[in-house]
Amino acid sequence: MNRRILLVEDDNAIREALSEVLGEMGYDVMSAPDGLKGLSLAGEQAEPCPILLDWRMPLVDGPEFLARLRRMPRGGEFPVILASGDHAATRDGFGEGVTMILPKPFELAALVAALDRVAPGPA
Repeated sequence: MNRRILLVEDDNAIREALSEVLGEMGYDVMSAPDGLKGLSLAGEQAEPCPILLDWRMPLVDGPEFLARLRRMPRGGEFPVILASGDHAATRDGFGEGVTMILPKPFELAALVAALDRVAPGPA
């Protein structure tokens, strides 16, 4: 059975590469180019899934995404992995609603390990 992940990342190249690689590894990847689309996709999920969230994005950024997600029914059940190249933002932003921080750039193995920690199970 595939594990689902919601990838919220505004960088097209990163989003597409991660979607492809994780898909090949057996993940069911839903991707969003901004927080607004990410919130929409999160709201459509029957069960909470891990979210890989970029911190700095247009329309709805990481902090606003988290605030809105937590107000949604079952929104607090989504494990959120914060991914950002802005190390000050990750330091300052780590708080309510963030399960883990994954500083960019990161190795694929680090992402897979983070996913295994927040949602254990076979891929």
